[in-house]
Amino acid sequence: MIETTNSNSKEHLTHGVCQERVQRLANLALDVVESLLTTDETPINVRLNAAFRIFELCGTNTTDAMGKAIIQGIENNAREIEKNAHELSYLEALLKDNNSSSNKSDNLNEIKTSVDGPI
Repeated sequence: MIETTNSNSKEHLTHGVCQERVQRLANLALDVVESLLTTDETPINVRLNAAFRIFELCGTNTTDAMGKAIIQGIENNAREIEKNAHELSYLEALLKDNNSSSNKSDNLNEIKTSVDGPI
C-alpha cells in the first residue's frame, strides 16, 4: 500500500514536470509565432498564412461578421504593404538613376578638366 502511494506521487511529480516543460515550450512557440507575424522581413504570404492558421486553431469562425472584419483588415494591410513596397522600389530606382546621372556628370567634368586644364 505504501508503494502504491510512492508510485502515484512519482507519477504526479513526473506529470507536473512535463506540464512545466510543455508550458515553457508553448511560451517559446508563441514568441516565435509573434515574431514571425510582426517582423517586416517575413514575407507577407507567410504572415497571412500564419495568421489564418492561428484563427483556425483558435476556432475563429471566419464566416461571421467579426471573422470577416478581421480578414478584411489583414487583406487591406497586405495591399497597403505591397503598395508601399512598389513605391519604395520606384523611389529606389529614381535614386539610382539620379546617382548614376550625377556620377556621369562628375566624370564629364573630370574629362573636360583634364583636356582643357583647370578652369
